[in-house]
Parts: sequence; structure tokens; C-alpha cells
Amino acid sequence: MVEVGRERRQRWVEQKLAAVPGLTPGHRRSLSVPLMESGWHLLVAQTTPFPPRGRAAAFAVGRTGVYAFVFAEEIPGEPVLRSIRKHAEETFANLEFGRNQFVPHMVQVVLLMPEAGGQVDYRYLVADDSTIRATLLTGSATIKSKRARLLATAAAERASGYSLITADDVPVSEIPAADGLFTDGELREHERDRMLGRPFHDWMVFLDPDQLALVQRNFNGPARFSGPAGTGKTVVALHRMAHFAKRNPGRLLFTSFVKTLPNYHRSGFERLAPHVGGRAEFTGLHAWALRFLRERDAMPDIDSAVIKNAFSHAWLKARTPLAAITGTDNEYWKDELERVIKGRGITTLQEYQKINRAGRNRIRLDDGQREKVWENIYQPYQKWLADRDVHDFNDVIRAAVDELHDRPLDEPYGLVVVDEVQDFTLMELKLVHQIAGGRTDSQLLFVGDGQQQVYPGGWTLSDAGIPIVGRGAVLKTNYRNRAAVHEYAKSVDATNIVDDLDGGPGFVLRDTDVVLPDGQAEVCTGRRKDIEAKLVAAVREASATMTDIAVLSTTQAEATRLRDALGKAGVSTLSLTVHDGTRHDVVKVGTVHRAKGMDFAAVFHIMTRTATPISKLGGAERDRAELAGRQTMVALTRARDYIWVGIVED
Repeated sequence: MVEVGRERRQRWVEQKLAAVPGLTPGHRRSLSVPLMESGWHLLVAQTTPFPPRGRAAAFAVGRTGVYAFVFAEEIPGEPVLRSIRKHAEETFANLEFGRNQFVPHMVQVVLLMPEAGGQVDYRYLVADDSTIRATLLTGSATIKSKRARLLATAAAERASGYSLITADDVPVSEIPAADGLFTDGELREHERDRMLGRPFHDWMVFLDPDQLALVQRNFNGPARFSGPAGTGKTVVALHRMAHFAKRNPGRLLFTSFVKTLPNYHRSGFERLAPHVGGRAEFTGLHAWALRFLRERDAMPDIDSAVIKNAFSHAWLKARTPLAAITGTDNEYWKDELERVIKGRGITTLQEYQKINRAGRNRIRLDDGQREKVWENIYQPYQKWLADRDVHDFNDVIRAAVDELHDRPLDEPYGLVVVDEVQDFTLMELKLVHQIAGGRTDSQLLFVGDGQQQVYPGGWTLSDAGIPIVGRGAVLKTNYRNRAAVHEYAKSVDATNIVDDLDGGPGFVLRDTDVVLPDGQAEVCTGRRKDIEAKLVAAVREASATMTDIAVLSTTQAEATRLRDALGKAGVSTLSLTVHDGTRHDVVKVGTVHRAKGMDFAAVFHIMTRTATPISKLGGAERDRAELAGRQTMVALTRARDYIWVGIVED
């Protein structure tokens, strides 16, 4: 019965293609491949002679994307390839579905040649009769079947000279019970994907018009995208990388302060631009700097134990003279050393006394107090390291900046994207600028949101000498959080007075428009021990699948404690320190810092309610409370559908 059904479908396809003028048997053989699969649609050029020159002979639209077919005996020249891509993208540009548009650069040009020979280029794919089916069907599903048909129909209405043939129009009596085209292995893979509940990510091929405009916009130098959580900043950046990669040679770099984040986004980019190969690098900035310095034989000696002892030694001297300012809070002064003094590359007391300590001004240190910090923390710390010929990670960043300034990269990056830039230090900003070439026209894209800063300190891009005037954009629509999640998250006091990453007034979470309705937010209060037990019980009873659940903490110690408790309750977990975006049927557990840039269907988070409102706090307590508020907001906005909030009232 299966074979009979397949033969009937084959006869129907042959009849449809026979009605198209100018097709040779070879053309019909290639064009029949997508039509033999349910849910696929074909736009065929009505030209004589066939195929047309300078544009696609046909477009195939299905679950894995949109493909522009070009029949060729040899690889066309660059002008012809540019003409083909331009026409293909124009055919599918500005096609609207609700509030979104199809992303034109997602059209994949496929050269249909007598022999494919395994050729892959950033501008096109090459397929022949033996490989065309695998080219169309082995990719991830990115378009739902209903949306694929609407897309093909809309393109056909505007594409003059093309006729639409859709596999869904096979007469019902001729549709086989099973096509017989899938191997047992393919069927098992399909079933595995279905069981895992792999979602269709509409952002892979559809974007809001404002987002799409930023993907395609030309910048003649460094630029930045800002906006509150959930507005799609990183999605736009990944699409911009893919758009660039399909038009230009050269390397690309995606980096972040959060070392796990680049690897998490690698899989998304590989689905947007699967044939870029090793040209795109996804790595944390410290890892990049360490590798670079090793390659240049300029690697400083790093010893974590010595670094830790250096600060402890300095604090013994500094504790008494600085107690009058912040009490005995050594963490405040450790942040001052690492993120303000060394993070800004300051090497003299005079420099330190002149700077605006952005993000630290709840404690306004006068010149005398800064001198005490310098003499009692910075100098003893530096001497301890120097006596042992050891450097810290800030020294690594500075060494990389200096090395790149003296000897730029032999093979420059065509585009550098920096995610979660608000958590960088000033010297790290200077490093990524040097990596991108250090010029006023360097293709460098900063992505971030000041309200999501989870590390102390601050700066403006102008402090780093990076010009972005006229090359910035703010995204204002929240696509991630459902209404109930957004409503609770925006109520968190997260220091809503932020800038746009260059000193201007910012746009905050509470002002965003929400696209997704419904959602759920549950709140539980009590003592810490009781709250942690309730969190474990709530995770076990959650309706979301484990692969879509995250438990987010503010400290690594709390994350470890919660993982142990969940394990004892029979809940399988995975640390966010190793999560790379792969869907595993386990609950993800980790700190807010490691969850930056990620999203989950459900998030469980414990926060502490302070006895005194933030507005009535001062000094270091105010700084800490505001930072904690931002961390909580970041945790809650990782959730799409559901948040469970445990409030500790110890």
C-alpha cells in the first residue's frame, strides 16, 4: 500500500511539472524532490528559455526553510551570485505574518549542478541529484507547516513570473498512508525530536519589523543595541552576524564576560548560518585573551592562590583605616580594586582621584579617602603579586590590549559582537575594540542593558574612546515574558534609573510593551530553610518539563545547596556552568550570573526581603541592595511562562 501511494504522488508531481514550459527531464527530477514531501511548496519560474539568468529558477519552501534553486553547470561569478541573492531576498522581503516579517537573509541559495562534490561556500550550497533531498530535509525544523504554506502563497502572489505548486494539493485519495521516503533512522530521529518537545523558534525566520531593520542596517563604525530584558537584543545580534556572514568573507567573533554564554548561543547561530563553518568563533573574553597571549608567547603567570592571598594581605593593612567608610566589608573594597581601579587600567593615584566612579557613587570617596584606598589596598596588593612575579586577570586583559596595540591581528575579524556588555570593565571594552581593529570604522556591535548589570562598577562607552554617536538603537517590545511574569518582574526595585550604555537616559523593563498574554507568578514567604524545602516541592510538582525549568540563585553556595536538595528529592539536575543550550531532560541550576542571556519556560528563584526599603538605605548598603535588585530582576526575566518566587524574611 505504501508503494502504491508513493507512485500515485509521483504521478501527480510529474503531471504538475510537465505543465511548466521549458523543463528538461533533469530539471523535473530535481524539482520533484520537495514536492514528494508533504508540507513542501514550490515556486517555479515561467520563463523561456529555462532556467532564467541572474535569479532563481525555483524556490522551495518547507519545514527547514526557504531555498532558492539555481541550475548551473559551473559556479557562477560573483556579480551573478549577488544578483541571485538580491532577487531571492527581494522576493521574500516584507512578507508580514501578524506583527512579524520573514527574515530575507534566511533564504538559502542552492546551486543544482551535475556533481556536488561536497562544495560549501558562505554564499551558496551545491547539490546534485544524489544530495538534494538531504540538503532540504536534514536541517532542523524552523517553520511550522501552516506558516510555510502562508509564506509560499504570499511570495507567489508578489513574484511575477513564478507559479506555485504545493504538495498539500495532492488529491486526498492519492495521499499515501506514509510516503515511504523516510529511512528507519530518520523516523527514529523524527520521533526523538517530537518526544523532546523541541519548540519551533519563530525568531529563526521571523522578526519584528523594527528588529529586522536593525539586522539589515549599515553601520560605518562601532554600534550598540540596548533595551530591557526580553526585547530580543541577542536575537537581532545573531541574525546580524548571519546576515554579514552570508555576504562577506572573513572571521566573526561573539564574546561576553559570562564565559558560558557564547557557547550557549553558538547553536542558535549555527541554525541561522549552518554553512559558515569555522569562520564564526564563540568564546568568553578571558578565554580569548589567554589563548591570544599564549600564541604570542606573551602569557603572564597567573596563580589563583597567590592572587587570593595578595588581597587578604592587603586587607589586613586596610581594614582599620577604611572601617570608618564601610565598616569591615572587604568585598566592597575587593570590587573597588578589581572593577574600578584595575578594571579601568588605572596605575597612578592622580588618575584614581580624577575619575567618576560610575556605579559606586553611593559612597563618594574624596581625594583623601582615595589616597587611603590606594596606599592600603592597591599598592600592597600589587607589591605582593610583583614580589612573586604573578599577575591577575585584569593584568591579562591589559597585556592583551597592549599586545594588540603594538601588533594587530594578522587576520582581522570582519565583525565582533559583544553580548551583556554592561558587565564588562572599561579595559575589557578597550580590548574588544582592539580585537575589532581599534578604528573609528571597526565593525563592533555592543549588546546590553544597564538595568541588567549584575556586577559592581560602571562606565560609558565614551570613557573607552569608542565612538557610537548616531549608531545606537533601543529595542522596546518584550517578546519573552508572558504578562504575569512581566508584571511581577517589573515590580522589583531594580534601580530603574539606568543609561543607554553611553550616558543618555535609558529605557527600562517597566516601560516595555508585552506581546504574550497570560502566564503565572507564584510567591511564597517564610524562613530560608522552609523556603528552600518549598522550592524543591514546587519543582517536583511543576507542570513544565524538566528541560524547560531553571532554579536560579544569587550565590554559588546556594546553587550547590539547592542542587543537593533536588538530587535527594529525586530530581535530576545540570549545573548552568556546563549548560550549552542542548536540551536535556534535567532541571538547570545555577547563579543569576550564569543564567544571563538564557531563557526557560519556568524559573524558580529565592530572594531576601530587606527590613529597610532601598530608598532609605545609604552608602555601601544602598549599592548592595540595588545590585541585589538587578540580580533578582535578571533571574525573573529569564522565565517565559511561569515564575515561582520564594521570599526569605529572616
